[in-house]
Amino acid sequence: MPITLAKIASNTATVSFAYGTDSVNIVYYPGRVTEKSIAVLNSFDNMDAKGLAEGFATFNETLAHLIKSWDVFDDMEQTIMFPLDPARLAELPVAFRVQVLSVILGDIRPEMIAPPPIQS
Repeated sequence: MPITLAKIASNTATVSFAYGTDSVNIVYYPGRVTEKSIAVLNSFDNMDAKGLAEGFATFNETLAHLIKSWDVFDDMEQTIMFPLDPARLAELPVAFRVQVLSVILGDIRPEMIAPPPIQS
């Protein structure tokens, strides 16, 4: 049966990682991880201040596009999910956002999908 790009992009996967003593769970769209997404992570090398600001804006847009939901909360009662809005993502520590994208990219590594080598 044929498949559409929209259907590929709507599939979800879940990843988790430790952040300090806490755990973060993320539901993301693996079909939205493209060469462009990977390039965003690698684009921070050799940037000037203007390029860095634009790079972070693109980085936050990429995160917002890849993540469906997560258990990062905006309130102490943990009832309101931190918004997946690029402008609001800029409020989160850079190291945290980089770790989120790294965990997502690590979850779809080709070597994790490939069958193990045949042992003789």
